[in-house]
Amino acid sequence: MRRVAGSVAALVILMLGATVAPVPAGATLSYALHHAADPYSGRSVVVRWSPCQVTSTGTATHYITYRVNAAGHSSRITLVKEALSKVTAASGLRFRYLGTTTYVPRDAVIHYPSGDQYVFDAAQERAKTGAELVVAWAPKSATNLLTGSEAGSGTASWSANSRSQLRIVEGAVVLRTGVALLSGFHAGESVGTLLLHELGHAVGLGHVGFRSQVMYPVIGSWSPAGYGSGDATGLHLVGRAAGCFRTPAAAPADPAAIARAAGISVTG
Repeated sequence: MRRVAGSVAALVILMLGATVAPVPAGATLSYALHHAADPYSGRSVVVRWSPCQVTSTGTATHYITYRVNAAGHSSRITLVKEALSKVTAASGLRFRYLGTTTYVPRDAVIHYPSGDQYVFDAAQERAKTGAELVVAWAPKSATNLLTGSEAGSGTASWSANSRSQLRIVEGAVVLRTGVALLSGFHAGESVGTLLLHELGHAVGLGHVGFRSQVMYPVIGSWSPAGYGSGDATGLHLVGRAAGCFRTPAAAPADPAAIARAAGISVTG
């Protein structure tokens, strides 16, 4: 049995927020989405990536760029590409591989007087890699995205302002090295199932209370080899079918810079 994690981080008009995604109390749906207030529209919207952009000359598909830190195992690049093809099949979101990286995603730790807050450092990831998504294998000691006994973590950061619709602009997946998992995409405790789970978080899905779905928060003998019907419904709702965006994307959230400017100590 392997515990997995998911988190989300947001920057909306200079407001920072981060939550861990537990199974919602009383959850009855086999999929879970995140909602947030969009300052552009003034409405609560589903948090998702932009699948396409409407411009004055037509509609262009948005390709989510990504890099892989395979920690010395080139076969992991193939695994990530296969996993993302499954995400594409269910959601219609498209991805473009930019190459490898040595970067390991992490949270910025903001030391508020009331206590520390951990927020995915999306701006640093973009600056270091030039990619919108990073999938990395790393030991627990290399990142604060892995805590406790978690085998993996997936996170996403979204941004918006009065001129830009709210959307996810940066995502990350970290898989812990040294964890004994089945290879490939197999039912049970397989690295493929773990990767699909964390990628689900990176594209906007939360945890569910049904073991038949990949987005159940613990991977075990009951875990499916691929996305279940509820997972697929959730991916459809955060994907191409949800519609194109009509405004350019805002920059990735930079919680560390905002906190420092306010005189608040930041590490990470």
